[in-house]
Amino acid sequence: MNGLEILESELNALLAAMRASGAADATEAKLVEAAEAVHYRRAADEDAVIALLAETVRAAKPPILETAWEEAWGNLFSHLVEIVLGSANRSRIVIPRLFGGEIPQAAANERVLCVNPGSTSTKLALYRGLELAAADEVHLPPDYPDSIENRAASIVEWTRARGVGDGELTGIACRGGFVAPVPTGTYEVCPEMTEDLERPRIAHASNMAIPIGLRLREIFKGSERLLITTTDPVASDEMETLARMTGVRRLLRDGSGAHYLNHRAVHRLVSSLLGASDAELTTIGAHMGGGISILRHVEGRVTDLVNAFSGVASANRSGNIPLDVLLRAIDEGEMSLHELKRYLFKMGGLIDLAGTNDFRALLHFRDAGAVTRQREKIELVVDFLARNVAGAVMQLAAIETPIDVVILTGGLSRSAEFVGRIKRKLYPYFPVVVVPGAIEHEALVAGHFRARLRPSETKGYVRERDALRRTRSDERVLVETEIFTHPQLRKKENAPVTSLDEIVYLARSMVAKGAAPRIAIVGAENEDAVVAAKQANEEGRYPIAKFLLVGDFYEVSKLAWEYDIKVDGDNYRIVDADSPVERAIALVAAGEADLLMKGGVKTEEVMRGALRYLKESGRLEKGRIYSHVGIFQVPTYPKLLTVTDAAVNPAPDREMKRKIIENALRILRYLNITKPKIAIISAVETRNPSVESSMLAGDLAEEYRGRDDCVVEGPLSLDVAIDPRSAAEKGYNGEIRGNADMLLMPDIESGNVVYKTLTVSSGAYLAGVVVGGGIPIILTSRGDSSRSKLASISLACIVAMKQGGFGGGTP
Repeated sequence: MNGLEILESELNALLAAMRASGAADATEAKLVEAAEAVHYRRAADEDAVIALLAETVRAAKPPILETAWEEAWGNLFSHLVEIVLGSANRSRIVIPRLFGGEIPQAAANERVLCVNPGSTSTKLALYRGLELAAADEVHLPPDYPDSIENRAASIVEWTRARGVGDGELTGIACRGGFVAPVPTGTYEVCPEMTEDLERPRIAHASNMAIPIGLRLREIFKGSERLLITTTDPVASDEMETLARMTGVRRLLRDGSGAHYLNHRAVHRLVSSLLGASDAELTTIGAHMGGGISILRHVEGRVTDLVNAFSGVASANRSGNIPLDVLLRAIDEGEMSLHELKRYLFKMGGLIDLAGTNDFRALLHFRDAGAVTRQREKIELVVDFLARNVAGAVMQLAAIETPIDVVILTGGLSRSAEFVGRIKRKLYPYFPVVVVPGAIEHEALVAGHFRARLRPSETKGYVRERDALRRTRSDERVLVETEIFTHPQLRKKENAPVTSLDEIVYLARSMVAKGAAPRIAIVGAENEDAVVAAKQANEEGRYPIAKFLLVGDFYEVSKLAWEYDIKVDGDNYRIVDADSPVERAIALVAAGEADLLMKGGVKTEEVMRGALRYLKESGRLEKGRIYSHVGIFQVPTYPKLLTVTDAAVNPAPDREMKRKIIENALRILRYLNITKPKIAIISAVETRNPSVESSMLAGDLAEEYRGRDDCVVEGPLSLDVAIDPRSAAEKGYNGEIRGNADMLLMPDIESGNVVYKTLTVSSGAYLAGVVVGGGIPIILTSRGDSSRSKLASISLACIVAMKQGGFGGGTP
């Protein structure tokens, strides 16, 4: 069949689909007339065929959910585009449509060089007015280093060979690289662009285009009319605020990293052929080349996109990898950050899945040499890529505005098989039009003509860049606005606590049901303690505690004024004291304070004073001891990890260790952590008389064997206790294989080392409290973060409320 016969069959297929839907009505006559015009060759020349088809696709645009109609209309429209792009007058047809109206006669005097650098070559096109005079892809000699100077020299040689002398060029249209983010449009190149290109967000070949253009202007001197422009650079960004959001408020998406130049051009071309402006049509475009990017046009703006670097898998880029899969691979040592970057930008996607980055070679091998299993793999890979593209289109279609048309463009859109797979996944939701290849050079020339002939439409780079920065800054303020100043975590009652935020939430919820505990800060002249108290009292709907600031009245008052603490006698009360430890203990004895918090006094002074009072008052139960319980939230550990004792008992014997375990078990019960796994830490995993801690650990583990409220094993090395891989490699067969809930340390030295290692090197936060004697004591370190201090206060308050009947129950 020749071209007109194919066209006639497509018109008849569209007519049949419309009739089958029962909605042909007035449009039917136009389709019949168009089919007859083609059949009887009344539309014989190219211009007449293009005009006829453009009028037909405008009149016969399908409604949604009409699969046959959508398919027939999309095929006809794609044929129209194919005729336009295959025409000998392609540039004369396309450029005016991208320009946005009739081009003034003055354009005939323009001589424009288009510069489009790739990774190993530079695509060039020379235009004389609307005529394409020459186009080529210029490579550097193999022994030449890739640089702006060498690329510029090869371009000069190519251009002069086409008869262009000094003073004859009137324009250089550069493909814009990763300048600072700006809205789409045409910009005159300025010095600020080159400054921003010195620190691009992504290293990309297009970053060389503007510096090359400036170098060419120096060489082709002699013309004051030489204008350097860039249109729709890769770093364009018009993304709406909603699309920028992620599930983490600190992390926002940006709209750069797409094939903006071709995307915008095909959107304009399709809109023009449908008789609409680019602001009137809502489209989703998929550019499918070496990289694949997909974006959505709404009212002339790109409101959302799937970028070419972290979205859809392509020739040599992996695309998006599910976070759980990625994190597991990193945690298990299967992939490093360096390897991940290679897969994301260079060696992922098709080249990793199939061993080639050439899609055509892959299909040819499938049809001409692959064995059965290889053909199955190729089918799987091709359908995976097609489903990725279709899925991204569906994702971007989740808006209230109907999608008029989906546009498939780029080099891969020339593959009828690949396009067919995508279409079948998108029907009956959208009509699909194919714009094969790219019209980037026509877009660059149209942009240059707008800058030259309609200068009011040229955008100022610095103005647009700075305005977008202000907009993005305002968006960030909005997204980071706190709704609840402290996380309001909804959990089922009696569900295990799994994070420090939940400890804080549990404390607040217990206060809401009863009364806030009163904390005596011993030595309240301490800045860290006062700041932590302010956070606990003033953040959130309910205060976690009320505070008695025990210390020198003048110094405490000065500190309260500096931190805007309202000493109202209820939430805060200053208690003047020359001996803050004795005064704080007296407040506890009088029932005015429920627990103690170390401020500007030594830890041993607070501990000694509390123990003396408990013994003298008879409140210290026989056989009970104080011990420190630290509950850590470690970024790389899947649950809370308790460490005891890292602060109170220097070298506990077996009986003391048993009491330390019982103290910690009581805390974990308060947090609804049932049957915790307790690892008794030593240097080895078996008893060794030369390692005293291993013998103690083994004896203690035997004592706890058979308990139904906990699992206790020892001796265990630290790596076996908290790292599943180490436990597997060492062949440990106990119940605790890298999943311990609690670590019982051999002594205070090893406990303190683990404490500091977790907080300093592992990025852990903790809630710490001294318990066991009846009065919970909060010991915060100057090095603890504000989050850790708040969690420590919250944990101590939970203990106090559980023990003292503040609305939280009894132990």
